[in-house]
Amino acid sequence: MAKELPYFRFTPQEWQNGDIGIESYELKGIFIDVCSFYWVKDCSITKAMLKKRFKDASDLIDQLFLLGILKDKQGSEFIEIFFLDEQFDVLSKLRKARQEAGSKGGKQKSSKAKASTKQNSSYKDKDKDKDKDKDNSFDFFWNEYHKITGKNKTDREAALKYWVKLTEQEKEKAVKSIYTYFNSIDNPKFVKKARTYLSDKNFNDEFKQKSNIAIGMHSSGMVY
Repeated sequence: MAKELPYFRFTPQEWQNGDIGIESYELKGIFIDVCSFYWVKDCSITKAMLKKRFKDASDLIDQLFLLGILKDKQGSEFIEIFFLDEQFDVLSKLRKARQEAGSKGGKQKSSKAKASTKQNSSYKDKDKDKDKDKDNSFDFFWNEYHKITGKNKTDREAALKYWVKLTEQEKEKAVKSIYTYFNSIDNPKFVKKARTYLSDKNFNDEFKQKSNIAIGMHSSGMVY
């Protein structure tokens, strides 16, 4: 996953208001290093791996666990960093949806010759079939868009018609850009409906970010 998206997001506001915000600069520094290591390892590391990687900061690692900033996953030897796990799950679901869509595309190509013998389909019927052949990536986009933006779920079918016209790369970008798009709008009431976001392809925009938006952090620790 780190190769597909070599940076993770955090919000300065959550950082300042969260538990880590009141700790020492030393603890904040080691926590960022741990987050980067965690992300590079696809959010799957054990406490032993962590101690080995940061053997010169073992006491600081223990403090992070005592403070509850780092946690053990129940019933396993692995650790968890909740805000990174959330982001990883989003990308994992999107990747799975993309793979399933690719699989469907392969099956369609293999039956192309057979399908070409049907000459009596109208354009309207073809459009209807295209809508029916949607993959579950639209459901994921639809839920994520409204969860992040807080908009009412309206015009679903209209949004779907724009979604099926996007390439797989555009679909991926449409989901990844929801955060930055929403955080670029000064007043939430001006956030577009999902249908308009797709039809205008706002995921291709260069957003002018607000001061408290989610920003990206490269796995090396560099903020962009």
